[in-house]
Amino acid sequence: MIRKLEKKDKENWAKLYNGYADFYKVSMNKEILDTLWDWIQDDTHDVNGICFELKDKIIGIAHYRTMPRPIKGQYIGFLDDMFVEPEFRGQKIAQKLISHLKSLSKANNWNGIRWITHSSNATAKKLYDKIANNTGFELYELKGD
Repeated sequence: MIRKLEKKDKENWAKLYNGYADFYKVSMNKEILDTLWDWIQDDTHDVNGICFELKDKIIGIAHYRTMPRPIKGQYIGFLDDMFVEPEFRGQKIAQKLISHLKSLSKANNWNGIRWITHSSNATAKKLYDKIANNTGFELYELKGD
């Protein structure tokens, strides 16, 4: 079952998000987790969370938001993070989460969904290449002071 993340999910969600951070070798701490959780739970922030639940246990999460696409004069959905517990991979959970986002795209009148992944994430790229178009754009980041 796919549903919105709820307040009761924080501990299970944090475990999964720590797994996501570990996968990308990004350090994680309580302050970051609390900030992101507050954003997800607060309707004034445009960060949303969904989960894939199996037998009362969350085994997959995704964070998304609305993003303007100026060159088209439209909004799109942007998938920021997605993580599925390793022992449940290969069961099309990520594909189901993305499919749910596609239905949210229609409901929100978005002109599609975008996301990025690291070039080394071969497993995810196999799925993404089957269900979406690779835009060919490369990501650059200018860090703040």
